[in-house]
Amino acid sequence: MRRHENDDACKDLGERLAGSFEARARGLLGTEFVLLARGGEPFGRMRLSGLEGAQIEAGGITVNLERTGRSTYRMLCGGSQLTADGHAGMASILLDGRRYEARTHLLRNLSVARSPDGRETAVVTGGLTNRRYKVAFDTGDAGTLPVALFLLCRTVALRRWVFLAFPRRPAST
Repeated sequence: MRRHENDDACKDLGERLAGSFEARARGLLGTEFVLLARGGEPFGRMRLSGLEGAQIEAGGITVNLERTGRSTYRMLCGGSQLTADGHAGMASILLDGRRYEARTHLLRNLSVARSPDGRETAVVTGGLTNRRYKVAFDTGDAGTLPVALFLLCRTVALRRWVFLAFPRRPAST
């Protein structure tokens, strides 16, 4: 297997973040997020393209998430390729030969990924307004940062889709 130049950058970023970070929306549309380390220091940004994908620039790496089918996605993070398949509530994620199972609870604004042995390896929790997210991942498993980034993109995109697809009715006068 050929080693990719960003392999170490992705691993280093996970170690620097020490298992957690935050994402906060910029602007009114909420399609761009600033990524913040524990001390509130910005280390990257995420741009969403609806349910079609996202781009993340963080800590010297660029991560592209793209929709490849009706319910399938592909993401490159350093030398690792993540593929995911599923629906709004569940997804099966394959990364470097390891399969993670993810569940998303849209009403609670929560996504959790579990490793093959059943441990929680990545958790994304968001606020009611879909503008602020907390992300936690297992630093002992090198694959969990890409899984956490995927979950963040997916959770934000699904929540936005729900709000845009089911607009509120105007109040009658």
